[in-house]
Amino acid sequence: MAGKHILFSAALVAALLLTGCRGRGGLLSYGAVAQVGEALLSENEVAQAIPSGMPPEDSLRMVDGYVDAWVRKQVKLQEAERVLAETGVDIDAMVEDYRNSLLTYRLDRYYMERMVDTVVSDSLVAEYYATHRPEFRLDRDIVKGRIVRLPASFRMRTKLKGLMGSPNPERQQDFLDLTVKNGLELTTFDSWVSFDDFLNRLPTVRGKSYDYLLGATRIEELSDGEYRYYVQITDRAVKGEQAPLEWVAQVVRNIIYNKRGSDAVREMEDSLYRAALENNTLKIYLKTNRE
Repeated sequence: MAGKHILFSAALVAALLLTGCRGRGGLLSYGAVAQVGEALLSENEVAQAIPSGMPPEDSLRMVDGYVDAWVRKQVKLQEAERVLAETGVDIDAMVEDYRNSLLTYRLDRYYMERMVDTVVSDSLVAEYYATHRPEFRLDRDIVKGRIVRLPASFRMRTKLKGLMGSPNPERQQDFLDLTVKNGLELTTFDSWVSFDDFLNRLPTVRGKSYDYLLGATRIEELSDGEYRYYVQITDRAVKGEQAPLEWVAQVVRNIIYNKRGSDAVREMEDSLYRAALENNTLKIYLKTNRE
């Protein structure tokens, strides 16, 4: 006994499980395994929760754990009902509201999955973006660029740095060939990435600002002692500026899809309303005088 209103006999169930004393419909009927207030845990429920063929010691542990978890849950649930009832909270109304919300949400999803086209073309995304440009502002700094990591002892670092910063296509190819030939680690960001993610590839110092990299027009260099890192920012857009279409394209697609979904749900609601009127299953008894 663990309190005036909490009773359990896990040992009884364990013994029955171990000896295989099962009757028609489950364990032999010896009463409830546990009780908290008016809530009862049946032997059959415990028996069905314990896999058959387990070693006796494991069965004992599982029975004990199952009963203990059930008791703790019931104690908490009943205390919640008592406390909330004292504060005037209508639990039944909350449950009904939740049930109604869940049902309508599932119905909305049902119709959206069957009625809404999930394909949003690039041209439609570009059109929506062009019409709503002021709504898309960056909430962070973003960049494009590349980082090459080389050993501090690398002898051709001056040549490498010069090739990396050259606008000449042939010299750029020489740069790529040099990195491959010497097994240097080159990370290229051809698509927009947050500046913080870009910095995560570098040996940065906590608390130090690296905003100077955003305005850099040449190759910048960082070092962790063992390696050097050549950093090149090829494009940048800072917080508060117009967000590039490429950066917000997926956001725009989600907006368009959700708008389609809202329209489909509204159409479904209107259809159900009209059908109820036509079938005389809907009646409005409240009459108002409108000018």
